[in-house]
Amino acid sequence: MQFMTRTAPAEDIEEILRLNREWWESNIGYDIPRMAAVFPSPGEEYLMFNFNGHPYFNMREKVALWQHYRASEDFVGTPEVRIMRLEVRGDTAWLACEARIDEIGLSDGEHAPDTKNTLLVRATEIYHRDNGEGLPQWRMWHTHISPLPPDDEPRPGFTDTMRERGLGWVPWQPLPAREA
Repeated sequence: MQFMTRTAPAEDIEEILRLNREWWESNIGYDIPRMAAVFPSPGEEYLMFNFNGHPYFNMREKVALWQHYRASEDFVGTPEVRIMRLEVRGDTAWLACEARIDEIGLSDGEHAPDTKNTLLVRATEIYHRDNGEGLPQWRMWHTHISPLPPDDEPRPGFTDTMRERGLGWVPWQPLPAREA
């Protein structure tokens, strides 16, 4: 995994990366207890700008959102997440990443896949070393998720596309090898 970060204790970086992984993997099956452990408790000051375009203002609202999605009988496959940047400054950190997520719709009670939709998203995550009750434990206090451009759309001002760059590419690393 390549990303940039300022000098920070390795244990802080490892914990933020662990929380990031827990967050994205908790989306599989909408695992509410696993998701909730990433965020502050009770989470009254938590804020999310969801991929669906709506804000969620605390953990009660986030749990209600996940209960809604869980009831829809759609589920999320294992996300492919690429961290583009991680900055840790004292008790605050931010992380930027891109992800490819398979969203699978179910058409009957047998849970046979009916449709598959691949979502390409980017996210910015804000972490504080505060568990919501004042203890110095890293938690995610804000996330903003939005769509990525289509794979073949040229980047304005340049000629490269998402497909050419690859998920999570940043200018300080080489372009991925192109398929022949």
